[in-house]
Amino acid sequence: MAKENGPVLDMTPDGQFVEPSKPSLTQILLRLVAFGLALCVGAVMIWTAFIIIPILLVLGFAGYLFMRGRGAGWRSF
Repeated sequence: MAKENGPVLDMTPDGQFVEPSKPSLTQILLRLVAFGLALCVGAVMIWTAFIIIPILLVLGFAGYLFMRGRGAGWRSF
């Protein structure tokens, strides 16, 4: 196994650090598109939850009232 001597520094022979390459316009646009898609998916998931949770609460309460009104209660199964 190779011995790890620490981080590798990219330096020129005269002691200057090498500048990292700048991302191209295509890379920047792809990152923006990926971020926008992730944001849209998250927004759709949140709005779906906001719509479904109240519906489920109303249905649960209606089911509770229905079972309570039958007289036999929960033992009717």
